[in-house]
Amino acid sequence: MKYNEKNPFMVSFSREPEEVISRPDQAEKVVNTFTMEPVTDQIFMITGIRGAGKTVFMTSIANCLESRDDWMVIRCTPTGDILGYIASELARLSVTNQFNLQIEIPLPFSGRVELSKQQAYDNNLSIIDRTLDYLLKHGKHLLVTIDEVTNTEQMKEFASAFQILIGKKYPIFFLGTGLYKNIQELKNEPNMTFLYRAPRINIGPLNMAAIARKYQMIFDISIEEAAEMSKLTLGYSYAFQALGYSYWEHKPVKDMEPVLHEYDDMLDESAYSKMWSELSAVDRKICHAIAESEDSSVKTVREAAGMTSNQFTVYRERLKKQGLLNTSEYGKVAFALPRFAEFVKTRSLFYELPE
Repeated sequence: MKYNEKNPFMVSFSREPEEVISRPDQAEKVVNTFTMEPVTDQIFMITGIRGAGKTVFMTSIANCLESRDDWMVIRCTPTGDILGYIASELARLSVTNQFNLQIEIPLPFSGRVELSKQQAYDNNLSIIDRTLDYLLKHGKHLLVTIDEVTNTEQMKEFASAFQILIGKKYPIFFLGTGLYKNIQELKNEPNMTFLYRAPRINIGPLNMAAIARKYQMIFDISIEEAAEMSKLTLGYSYAFQALGYSYWEHKPVKDMEPVLHEYDDMLDESAYSKMWSELSAVDRKICHAIAESEDSSVKTVREAAGMTSNQFTVYRERLKKQGLLNTSEYGKVAFALPRFAEFVKTRSLFYELPE
């Protein structure tokens, strides 16, 4: 196979990669839940570690639903005026008849008219309410997506309005992505109890065999070589892109060492450094113990971290939920991210170890 000139892999989080590994079972679960009667859930929260592929997964579902005649999608940000944006988009679509909303909806006030926060909320909610009533009567549906949900006032305002709207049995649906800790913070806010009942899709590792087949096809290499490359990713979505990107830039590859150096740099700069900065001193201490452990046994790591069994269990479970640890093997603990041990060891050369 001849290579195209353009690198098909993407290491920027802001754009959807050309080469992706799909998650058909999980995507089908969300689409079927939203579209098949009776509708049992109108919300899904998509969680996973940074770089796990949450945004790509949500985008694929949004695009799938948007391609249907009876669905429309509005994509929001967690820090903007969410309700105001939804209202303005619905008003715009009504004016342009893009969705055949043949009703008159007042555009949000502008110019010199200044509204109080409550007036703006009521005005936006009124626009959304009237539009959803029309959609309900005409068999239409609205999907709202928010990438990287965080505990903001705008997000809490939207969540409050969303509860009101689904209480009226309106055809509004919500997909949100977020880190585990950010979603937990939002769930713990007053009046956010509906999030406890919201089903979650945890974005775990990609299928390793699928990664190997993709590498084999793109680089025209043996399945054995592709399998070795796949193992270097541990199924981590961003690693699949980063390793593929680096390999492409170094083709034809005679020596993997330069590829791995660049790969490590990309993991560090684009993902791991940010993850590391969000860990507590105790979390980092445990990570150092795991990185230096020769047998990866829970006992060895716990003793190296100077913790009791109960103390270690609490932190181990938290790090597991954050997507950093793999505890699938009984009595063992290992990193779930590729070459994270190398990252931790490198940092110890330049930064003071936690006490």
